[in-house]
Amino acid sequence: MWLDRLHDINRGITRAHGNYFSDPASIGLVDNLVRPPVLTPAGRAFLSFRSTLRDDQARAEYELLKILYFGGYNHQPDVQQFLATKRGQLFAVLDQFTASPARHLFLEHPGLLVVAELIAGFPRAIRRLLELPEQDLLDLASLGEHGFTNLCSGSGFPRGLARLCRRIGSDYTRGEERRLHYLVSMALLAIVQTIPPRSQAQLRVPPPYCNLLTEMDVYSLHTQYTTDMNAWFDGVNLQVSSSLAIPPGGPPPPAPLQLVTVQPQTATPSGTGTAAADDQSRRTRRGARRTPVNIVLDPVLSERAEDAAEERILRPQHGAQLVRVGHRRGETIALPDGMVPGADFYVIDASADPIEFIEIKSVSGNPPFDVAFTRAEYWRAVRSAGAGVPCRLILVDVGTGRLFEARNFAPALAALQLGEALQFVIRVVA
Repeated sequence: MWLDRLHDINRGITRAHGNYFSDPASIGLVDNLVRPPVLTPAGRAFLSFRSTLRDDQARAEYELLKILYFGGYNHQPDVQQFLATKRGQLFAVLDQFTASPARHLFLEHPGLLVVAELIAGFPRAIRRLLELPEQDLLDLASLGEHGFTNLCSGSGFPRGLARLCRRIGSDYTRGEERRLHYLVSMALLAIVQTIPPRSQAQLRVPPPYCNLLTEMDVYSLHTQYTTDMNAWFDGVNLQVSSSLAIPPGGPPPPAPLQLVTVQPQTATPSGTGTAAADDQSRRTRRGARRTPVNIVLDPVLSERAEDAAEERILRPQHGAQLVRVGHRRGETIALPDGMVPGADFYVIDASADPIEFIEIKSVSGNPPFDVAFTRAEYWRAVRSAGAGVPCRLILVDVGTGRLFEARNFAPALAALQLGEALQFVIRVVA
């Protein structure tokens, strides 16, 4: 892997490998014109990820391509040409894909991307490949390196066809590393460039990536590659925004909190009019419409919202007294009072007793927000209200990074009668 080789080169270690220096030099990571060869600024930037991404090929590929194509480094002309040619080859392949029902197989079986790339020079070859029945494509994917190497190798086959199959076989097992990660990373980087700062937009896959990747593919895959973007479903469309994370290397920026108020919905439901129980108007169909929701129920985004609240507000406020249990094992481990925490964070005093509980929720847009609470969160609020322990509610807007706070919402929740409900919704208003 590049990171290990760059690590060795940076330490002056040379290996018996014919392309030991020339391969990383071809993409601008090593200056091969000096003796001994040294890392370029781009190479040093990528090497800085070795401790965190050495065993994470997907994220390593994303960060590498981010550095090479969008890092602002002045590559040598031959490197610029190589990178442009590589991207051009990807585009030439993607231009031949169409919205075929079978295209998802190319993401699930990345070896098929090797086949597509190496037959792209033959007219209509990729289109014919996409027209194959799904089972035929699965059978093709199951051939593996050995199967392709020996395919069409007997008499009666054109010699060039046998060479093509051997070429496919030699790259087949590295299809994910060399094709899928490059494709998805380049698509995500293209999307990230289009996101308005501190805002959200409808997720759209730009051409030519949209010929193979759908918006749902991006939503499903993006967390494997980067935290540079967030994607979620708002009830109507898939939305995208820039990262909630604080850039490394500096103190957290000021995090203004907009105060909001918890407003439990306790009123008896009333109608918009009055009619007899058997009135014909009751049978009139109301057209169902999708409407955007402002509470984001997504485990990945929920964790990122907790990260943002911790970094920007809670850790600076409470330091080592802050205990995080949201998305941690502590979420299901009882406190000394016999109850699970029922909150994402709590603050302890010198005796390690909780003196404040803090719940984080992900939202989108502007108040009012209809926020869902679990039974565990409700009973923590009840216990806290009875004991006089404050509970804070912090809402993180995943689209803009804005922060809202409802101070000590426990009494409002404790006033509700839940019965046997497992989950309920309250309204938060400005």
